[in-house]
Amino acid sequence: MTETRTSSQAATERPTPEVQQYLDDLNRIGNPLDTMTAASVAGLRAQREAMTPALIEVEAVEGVRDVLIPAPVRLIPARIYTPADRRLARDGKLPVVVFFHGGGWTLGGIASYDAIARGLANRIPAIVVSVAYRLAPEFPFPAGLDDARVVIRWTAANAPAFGGDGQRLAVAGDSAGGNLATVAALDARREGLPVLFQALFYPSTDIANADYPSYRQWGDGYLLTRKAVETFRSFYLPNREDWSRPEASPLRMNEADLRLMPEALIVTCGCDPLRDEGEAYAQRVRTCGVCADYRMKSGMIHACLNLFGSRLYPQASQQAELILEDAAGAIRVAYIAHDSRPQ
Repeated sequence: MTETRTSSQAATERPTPEVQQYLDDLNRIGNPLDTMTAASVAGLRAQREAMTPALIEVEAVEGVRDVLIPAPVRLIPARIYTPADRRLARDGKLPVVVFFHGGGWTLGGIASYDAIARGLANRIPAIVVSVAYRLAPEFPFPAGLDDARVVIRWTAANAPAFGGDGQRLAVAGDSAGGNLATVAALDARREGLPVLFQALFYPSTDIANADYPSYRQWGDGYLLTRKAVETFRSFYLPNREDWSRPEASPLRMNEADLRLMPEALIVTCGCDPLRDEGEAYAQRVRTCGVCADYRMKSGMIHACLNLFGSRLYPQASQQAELILEDAAGAIRVAYIAHDSRPQ
């Protein structure tokens, strides 16, 4: 079972036995994140998307609908998940979460995150819009971010067409997706869009800097390695001068912008090189007056949500499910709190 712990307890962290078994198997066959090249990454991406249905068991939802969202230079694929549970419906419409997958702005997609999107939809319950934003190295910064901005605008305007409430929006994302979610949420709030909550799972918030104790402790042998982070960064941000831009490293946003952020849940994992920058981001957002609930999950590693539904590691899947349920509860509370305010 995972626990929420503080950074003062981080020195004694160890992966849970179930997660360690996954790591042992991964390191025995070789971590593909450590051998990525610009030439090979498309094949790795396609392989992961194709293999996921055989490895991950998914839950039923009431409805699944694939859509193409119009953007200036392309149509953005997205998948809309509708839960059967209607308890949060208002005037017949459910709240909506726009979800951005992780994968270093390079890997991941709708298929490999199908289980997570379904799990969130059922557990909140809310409609989830899962986004296939453009990926690096084919489409470097800011292509994925531009897509994220478009999808939030489109969702706010078009939610009633798929049973959603465009006035009750949240964003969510893991790792690189958490990075896109929080930056796009700020832009949406600047435009007056009703993004009322953000749920960030082990987000990348300071891609310019790997000089954190958690990198030294967990930067090799725990799935996401320092080498992999540097490779992802070279794909997504080939121009070094972009690394410190707040649109790429939101920890570096100015205070005025951070004050515009919606309420946040920021989840990190005890055995993750990104743990410390995630905690730093939560602290900085709080300092700027935004309610930010920070939770560190003991014994868990980066990308642990991808173990949810795993047929090979069912006990690790149960641990990932606890994180998903915890976050779904926080999102649900945010919706209920919004609905209880005078309109």
